[in-house]
Amino acid sequence: MLEDKIMTYCIDLEPLPLITLGIPVKNRAWCIDKVLKAIEGLDYPKNKIKIIFVDDYSKDGTYEAIISWTQKNKNKFHGIRVIRERSNIPKARNLCIKHMEGKYILFWDSDVIPPESLLKKMIEIMEKQDDIGIIGADYFYNSYSKEASNKTNVNIETHAIYMGFTLIKRKILDLIGGFNENLTVGEDTDFCIRVKENTKFKILWSPDPVLHLKREEDLRKGVTGLLKWLKFNFYTRGEDYAITFKNLPRLLKIRIIYYLLLPQIFIVTPIMVYQLTFTPTISSLLVLITYLTYLAPGMYLEVKGSTLKRGLVRFFRFNMPTGIALSYGIIFHLMKSIFRKRG
Repeated sequence: MLEDKIMTYCIDLEPLPLITLGIPVKNRAWCIDKVLKAIEGLDYPKNKIKIIFVDDYSKDGTYEAIISWTQKNKNKFHGIRVIRERSNIPKARNLCIKHMEGKYILFWDSDVIPPESLLKKMIEIMEKQDDIGIIGADYFYNSYSKEASNKTNVNIETHAIYMGFTLIKRKILDLIGGFNENLTVGEDTDFCIRVKENTKFKILWSPDPVLHLKREEDLRKGVTGLLKWLKFNFYTRGEDYAITFKNLPRLLKIRIIYYLLLPQIFIVTPIMVYQLTFTPTISSLLVLITYLTYLAPGMYLEVKGSTLKRGLVRFFRFNMPTGIALSYGIIFHLMKSIFRKRG
């Protein structure tokens, strides 16, 4: 017992490792000051942090703000490097990997604010559990409050995560390489799928979620914000996914088909059932069973590891409308591209 206590104590006293923060950025003047302040506030030794910014030629003063901040803080950190290069997200991530130092790289999206202590918590988990290769934070969209404390995607093993605030072991990069630069969207899912297929490392949700500034700004406006978010998914994200559709991971294509069929299932099922010679009660029951059977896979992913109520609320309020808008947006842009070529 005493030996166990001494061993635990010694582990806790081990110095924290050198890590690299990889931060792709473009046109984030509206929030970059908050992100830079969050970097300064991290509960982690600054001399153990190297920061790499990859700016895709921002036009709103973001690059200049980063340069100014770098000049003021360059002596506080292990190192700060600012790269300005035409790039998409996966290429920017690969540039960060190319210039990283240390055992870990943390990808940090430029519209995300983490709790001050989260990075240290993630490192401690990685250091003590060799089988964990990736730890990523889930998002929430209101100020740190009841929503953050009730977030359910924490300390749960998963098959894929966001890259908004995600810690990755260098060993994984040595095994499978970097991100697929042919993808402008879905590169995070593709990366995680390759990790699961080619390594034995686990992927874990982090102990705490992070604040997503952009979505907070949109979603807190109620119906107006939701409509704006759905429009963004239909037109902007839908076009991005359509451009790289052939290269999208199989899992994403399955989810796209799932959400494409969902409205049709809801419309066609009652029409077909009520044409049969069943009593109204039996017909209604058949419709309900069909709906639940189709919705079950999507609901299960949210309810798993959560409470039933929270999982269902998240699925119906966010996942389902977002998935439908994005999937039909992809089809819209694919058809638009086909007609443009024929014309």
